[in-house]
Amino acid sequence: MAAAAADVQQHVAKTETNASVVEMLLKPPIYWLFHSWRLFGYIPLLPPLLAYQPVKTVALMTAYASVHRKRWWQEAVHRMFRFAVAKSHRFVNENKHLIKDEKRYLWCLHPHGLLADGWHSMIASNLDSFADEGNGPPGVGRKVALCFAPIIQHVPVHQEMYRNLCCSSDRASIVRWWKTPDTDPALIPGGFAEACFASSAERKVEYSYLKGRKGFVKICIEEKKDMIPAYTFRLNWMYRTPRSLRGARARLSQRIFVGVIPFFGYLGTSMPLHEKTTTVVFPPFEASSYTLDQLDEAHEAYLAHLKKHFDLNKDKYGMKDVELVFVGNDFQDDDWATRALQSVGVLRPPRSRL
Repeated sequence: MAAAAADVQQHVAKTETNASVVEMLLKPPIYWLFHSWRLFGYIPLLPPLLAYQPVKTVALMTAYASVHRKRWWQEAVHRMFRFAVAKSHRFVNENKHLIKDEKRYLWCLHPHGLLADGWHSMIASNLDSFADEGNGPPGVGRKVALCFAPIIQHVPVHQEMYRNLCCSSDRASIVRWWKTPDTDPALIPGGFAEACFASSAERKVEYSYLKGRKGFVKICIEEKKDMIPAYTFRLNWMYRTPRSLRGARARLSQRIFVGVIPFFGYLGTSMPLHEKTTTVVFPPFEASSYTLDQLDEAHEAYLAHLKKHFDLNKDKYGMKDVELVFVGNDFQDDDWATRALQSVGVLRPPRSRL
């Protein structure tokens, strides 16, 4: 019996060693694939592939299009990336008792970051976050649907994570989720414009592109729904982006619905510089208590609410000396590239649209 037990222990130890070796070999390439494809790393490959292997490339794209909305495919891809994604992203919801089960909310995710980086990685580590039978992302406690750019529901890596709970950020799409029995809409109010201000080089100021952006507040007032802000601390420090032409690129990003954001990660790759982020759920903001005549007041109150709770939490989550600053379409760049382009008439100073 003792000999048999020893053989079993030896077999288990050998199996665990083999598993750890396999894990050590597989994690790096899958981790690279996750971050590279999540940030559209496959785009530069398409033109040469279409030029040199057009038939095979079109066939591959067609094959992906035919399976990418299938549940078995989504779960398989999600499970693969879950294996390698970093587990350092945290989610804190100390205000869960203030979120009433019988009420419906608009979840507002801040900041945008390069591409909802911390939020996306947190979702990737939890297989049931957007499963039909699941109960939403860990810590949220209810199903949420992501109201992002419409194309995201078809983008590799993103659509496998979000599945059927991803749609456009227009009013009709947001309101549609409130008509379901159990799913709240969530959106990133700062949008791609805000992403232009995300940079690891900016350690004293956290820019929030919400100045003058009142549409999401207006929807909540009209529908008598409250809002739940969720802030991911240190998110903007995951990548480095140029600080030149930020305002101009932000305004262009708004017009074309695509972020104009050159970025640099670890050693210039798409790997993040760090992944120690914490998403904190702030107390709900009672937008339902305002009328449309009070839209400006409600918008200002929401910004004050966001800043108040950012300041209350920033010391705890590694952003002690950072100031949250609200900017908008009237943001004026003052860098060498902007001055050069303005001097030759290529770029004009912004006009306030407030």
